[in-house]
Amino acid sequence: MSSARQFGTIRKLPSGRFQARYSQLGKQVGAPDTFPTKTDARRWLSSVETDLARGDHFDASAGSVKFGEYSLRWIEERPLRARTRDLYESQLRKWILPTFESVSLNSVVTPDVRSWRAGLLQTHLSANTVAKIYRLFRTIMETAVEDGLIRANPVKLKGAAKEKVHLRPEVTFQEVVRLAEVIEPELSALVWCAATSGLRFGELTALRRFDVDEDNLQLRVVKSLSFEKGVGPVFGPPKTESGERTVSLDPTTFGILAKHLATFTGPEDDALVFRSVKGSPLLNRYFHPSWDRAKRKAEIDPETHFHDLRHLAGTTAASAGASTKEIMARLGHSTPDASLRYLKATESRDIEIAGLMADRIAKELS
Repeated sequence: MSSARQFGTIRKLPSGRFQARYSQLGKQVGAPDTFPTKTDARRWLSSVETDLARGDHFDASAGSVKFGEYSLRWIEERPLRARTRDLYESQLRKWILPTFESVSLNSVVTPDVRSWRAGLLQTHLSANTVAKIYRLFRTIMETAVEDGLIRANPVKLKGAAKEKVHLRPEVTFQEVVRLAEVIEPELSALVWCAATSGLRFGELTALRRFDVDEDNLQLRVVKSLSFEKGVGPVFGPPKTESGERTVSLDPTTFGILAKHLATFTGPEDDALVFRSVKGSPLLNRYFHPSWDRAKRKAEIDPETHFHDLRHLAGTTAASAGASTKEIMARLGHSTPDASLRYLKATESRDIEIAGLMADRIAKELS
């Protein structure tokens, strides 16, 4: 009686170790390593045969592609904004490829990732910058998992991707008034719109006259202005998929904007609403000196960023009762994480809540 045909083949090498192979889709697939005994090789083949029968076998040889080759292709294939692409390429070439460029995807292991990260933390980089670089590495390797090149993501250090939240200066509307008074007149409405609409700088500076709905007091956000090295000013899509949106303005802010349109904006429908003092697209590099001078004249915290006006708009909306979903829609967030921070109770709002509770308690006890 003949025995059943065994799965795969085993060959003894001149070194005395054993090599195991099996056939799949007309191709010979070898074990990633050789084995000290024939029994070990047979066990490996048996496990592969079982996995194939279950439909969950993983071909480890698929991950033999080098990380450097795969990561650069990963960036090329992503629909990234020019500024984001430049950032990713810089992080990759400066901080990840020097260690992992020639390492195959299936040879990247967690202990090596831990050592690499520890080395970055010993450089001049801040912990938050290291977290950003780590997240890029993790995302690339997660795509390799999705592509079926590796079974699991080895970039999985607990807490390594989390950034520490640094408290930013809390801007008040009294300070907004002072900033708008001392900055160049053609930039005053920009300050007000940022503090109430929550639009990003690039979204504000990409607005054109036809994006302003004077009947409904709204701004239509469809573009964002940025600077691309070697190209210059570029009008592209907003930062997130949720960036295209319509944002309502309060009557006071819209009145300020209307005066700006009548005074500083060209009459053409496609005229930029906000321009530099020389009439060109208002890039951050042209605006920053004006912003610094205004902060000094208004006597506010020199660490205040223009982006902090967006934070003021978010917290004001939250205090007015906006839900997470409503804040996401207004600020153009694609996930609730960024919007949730605006819902955290401030001390003044907490006092107000306590007062309302006192009134309700007194009413029920009377």
